[in-house]
Amino acid sequence: MMNRKIFEESLIQPLQFWSMKSKNEVRALLGEEVAQMVDYDQRNPHHCYDLFLHVLHTVQFVGSNSLTPLLIATFFHDIGKPYVAQEKQGRLVFYGHAQKSAEIARPLLHSLGYTRLQTDHICFYISHHDDFISWVLPAESYDRENPYLIEITVDNVTTHIEKVAAGNESLLNIKSYELWSDLLLLCQADVSAQTEFVYRDGVLVDSRKLKLKKVDSIRTALEGVFS
Repeated sequence: MMNRKIFEESLIQPLQFWSMKSKNEVRALLGEEVAQMVDYDQRNPHHCYDLFLHVLHTVQFVGSNSLTPLLIATFFHDIGKPYVAQEKQGRLVFYGHAQKSAEIARPLLHSLGYTRLQTDHICFYISHHDDFISWVLPAESYDRENPYLIEITVDNVTTHIEKVAAGNESLLNIKSYELWSDLLLLCQADVSAQTEFVYRDGVLVDSRKLKLKKVDSIRTALEGVFS
């Protein structure tokens, strides 16, 4: 197992450090769970990289100037995908992967030397990086009877933060603008490392540009919550 200092240094230039390492090399450095991501085919139209390359590109998009806890969370944010993958209409879906990723990351973070409080902070980002995936712009045409689709409004963001805060009492800054704003940096980086255009039966159904627009809209709503 690599030590904490070298691990954190590897996140400064993640593609350079990690992308050419074999599964066995990754296993020797960080264990089986991380090695499972190497060459893992996500088989999902939203993803243009295998799982490990997606993670490395996401870390790269977050940037080395970001807070260390956010970079660490980004490295582990999808580690649970191979364990929850399900076949659906000829592709893979990963329901509950954010929570599974946090569950897997906790003992790994402990073995690297992170404290309980530091681990809680990192796992907050991991657990909640997919919170806004089904949120929609108010002007979008969508099925308003679908309970899983939520409009991006100040009121809805406020309600979501209150709900999450009720289950994360160990994080004293759970209601801080900075914590949620940093989470959106991960969301933005995650989207930036995805496929540019998504088609279904030859019809454009989603795009990276639209997803990034949603993240920007959520950030604006977040500013309204804390203004």
